[in-house]
Amino acid sequence: MVVGMFFSFAGADPLDLPFSPGEEISYNIRWQQVKAGTSSVRVLPFTRVNNTPVFHFKMTAKSNKFVDMVYKIRDTMEGFVLDDFSGSLLYKRSSTGKRKKEVLVEFFREKKAVVYSNFGGKRDPVEIPDHTFDPVGSFFRMRTLDFAVGAALTFPVTDGKKCFFQKVEVVKKEKITLPSGTFETFVLVPSVTNFSGVLEQSRDHTVRIWISADEKKIPVRIQINVAVGSIIFDLASYKPGA
Repeated sequence: MVVGMFFSFAGADPLDLPFSPGEEISYNIRWQQVKAGTSSVRVLPFTRVNNTPVFHFKMTAKSNKFVDMVYKIRDTMEGFVLDDFSGSLLYKRSSTGKRKKEVLVEFFREKKAVVYSNFGGKRDPVEIPDHTFDPVGSFFRMRTLDFAVGAALTFPVTDGKKCFFQKVEVVKKEKITLPSGTFETFVLVPSVTNFSGVLEQSRDHTVRIWISADEKKIPVRIQINVAVGSIIFDLASYKPGA
């Protein structure tokens, strides 16, 4: 959907996060120059998991009718992150498109382990270090980091099947113009060695992320290069949190 001695909480002050409940980010998705679908990322109201207060993040992705004929996508992913932003507590993924899934990843922090299940079928526990994030939580974890050109940033991520240390390199600053506006950005290149899905199936794959160089740190473009071309998420609209 991503040792402990290399982990840093730079920029992760829970009193000064670049997002808050009510934030909504919408993207238009295209494959090469062809419109392919839409995606959204939302910060929902605080909730509780096992009576523990958590952030509630939700991502959705939907292919359009043209892409549906080839590979229908209807994905919903939810991440539940501790309110001090020290790691995840729960991850859910529901897919009703071509490959159906009903995934639940439970974090057992005291045991330093996660358990993955799909339609109730559980896998063996996977060991994790402290401060590990789920795939949705990692999207927001990335936004808490302090960006500087040349910096190499690292934090632990798990999808329940495996745990790895997501490495992100800040390669440059760049002004980018989209239909939604012009943005000064930092360009990030995450390591994709441990990514799953379409990236796992493509031999020469790369990802680039353009994040606004301001206090909101909004990912305004995400470009995924795979064997069949580029899949691009461009910012369509942004609504700040309360």
